[in-house]
Amino acid sequence: MTIQAFSIKTGIPKSTLRYFEEKNLLQSVRQEESNYRMYSEDQVPLAKMVASLRTANVAIRDIQLYLKADENRQKLMKQKWIQAIKENQKQLEVSLRYLESDYGEEEIYMFEKPAEKVIWFEAEASPGQFSEEFKLRRKQMAQNHIPVKSTYLRYISGNTKKVKAEIGFGISTKINTGFIPDAFSEKMRGSFCIGLTFKDDFSKIDTAYRKLMQYYMSHNWTPAGSILEWYRGDQMDAADIIIPVTHIGGKQ
Repeated sequence: MTIQAFSIKTGIPKSTLRYFEEKNLLQSVRQEESNYRMYSEDQVPLAKMVASLRTANVAIRDIQLYLKADENRQKLMKQKWIQAIKENQKQLEVSLRYLESDYGEEEIYMFEKPAEKVIWFEAEASPGQFSEEFKLRRKQMAQNHIPVKSTYLRYISGNTKKVKAEIGFGISTKINTGFIPDAFSEKMRGSFCIGLTFKDDFSKIDTAYRKLMQYYMSHNWTPAGSILEWYRGDQMDAADIIIPVTHIGGKQ
């Protein structure tokens, strides 16, 4: 078949067929007399499959590898593409929900938080009065020569007088934490989060919690994890109150 006939047969534009040939995804044979591109009937399924993968937004390089792979490898590649599309779908869904919420203020923000290894310590103090516990555990991390990326506070239980919580430190995944007394590590999953920043008297931090909870409840968000206080770097005079709304990156 000529490229014109092959285009009609497959429903693929001639320009796209030329592009597939340029990228070594589909090869034609040049006719000696006219130098026309010629295609065979048995190339129709291949052309349609390549076009389908491109329509599904699979990268050219991935398609090239897919065509060279055996059946088992092809199945694994498909699973990877499916996972990526599902994650993109999640991002679109939460982005749409955030934009449609029309909060009317700039306080609430949304962001993507990558996966992170966190080492946790149990702590107990009055609400908003965990600064001494933070200092104690930071000192313990420094004594063990463990660089800290971020600091977290995760409430467990309590009342207006005394609260049980966990203080966490984001660290490199390569660091061994098994030798640190009273500590346990966790792989915090990557997620899309909503949050707000608090820069006030920490005895009043519950107001920020209530505001964030009121926002996600009134707009039907579904929490995908615990609400956290997030202290970036070494700062302790401000915190981001965050809550994951969907996980990304598959199972961790």
